[in-house]
Amino acid sequence: MLFIKIADKLNKVLEALVGIALMAMTLSVAIQILVRFVFTKFDINLSVPWTEELARYLMVWALFIGAAIIARRADSLAVEALVNLVPSRIGRIIKAAALLITLVFYGYIIVVGLEVAEFGLTETSMAMGVPMVFVYSSMSIGAVLTIINLIAFMLDIYINKKDILHVIDEEITDDQLN
Repeated sequence: MLFIKIADKLNKVLEALVGIALMAMTLSVAIQILVRFVFTKFDINLSVPWTEELARYLMVWALFIGAAIIARRADSLAVEALVNLVPSRIGRIIKAAALLITLVFYGYIIVVGLEVAEFGLTETSMAMGVPMVFVYSSMSIGAVLTIINLIAFMLDIYINKKDILHVIDEEITDDQLN
C-alpha cells in the first residue's frame, strides 16, 4: 500500500536524521569536555556554552523522532505478561486497544505540543539565540510522525494478515520500499 511505502521511506530519512543528530550531539559534548577539562589543564580558558544547549536540543529532537521510528517497528517496550496469560482472542483485543489508546495519547501530545510551541514564538535560547519554537515544536512533530507510523503499523498488520500477538520485528529492506 502506498501509505505504508511512504511511511517506510520517511523512516529511512528519519533514521539518517537521528543518526546525524546523535553524532552532532556526541561531538558537541566532546567539545565541551575538551574545553572544560583538557584545555584548562594547559591554562587555555575558553567558554563554549552553546555546546550544552545544542546537545540538549538535539537530544530532544532525536528522542521524539526516534519514538516515531520505534512505533513503526513495534520495538517499544511492552508488558506482554498479561497478553500472554489470557486467551489469544482477548490478547489480540488488548493489543488492538493499546494501539488505539496510544493513537489517542499522541493526538493529545500534538495539542499539548502546539500549546508549548506557542510559548516558544517569543523566546530564544540563551547561548545560541535560537527561537525556542524550533525546540518546542519537536513534541508535536514527533507525535505526528508517531501517529503516521502507528497507522502504517496497523495497516501493515491488517493488509498482510499478520497476527498482532506475534508481529516479528522485521528490518525493512529496500526491496520492500520499491
